[in-house]
Amino acid sequence: MLWLIRAGAYLVSGLTIWQFAHGGAGIGSILAAHKPLTLDPDHSMIFGVCAGLSNFTGMDVTLIRLIWVILAFYRGIGIGLYLLAFLIMPVKG
Repeated sequence: MLWLIRAGAYLVSGLTIWQFAHGGAGIGSILAAHKPLTLDPDHSMIFGVCAGLSNFTGMDVTLIRLIWVILAFYRGIGIGLYLLAFLIMPVKG
């Protein structure tokens, strides 16, 4: 249960930093400026989750993959989140 509270705190703090980095723009205007969140099998290494997330956020795909690997080594959370994202995200097309 404690890990869920910790994950929520990380998510809220990450979104706060993201909003600050984008000049205080509302989250709706930030999300409207990007492509929809979909899997990107054309630029994928495994399933296309990191490439799709890179297209959605505009961040470098290498940085996103590095974050996933760090989360995978941290109690295996990254593996579970990766599989969950693969199951939830629609295929680009």
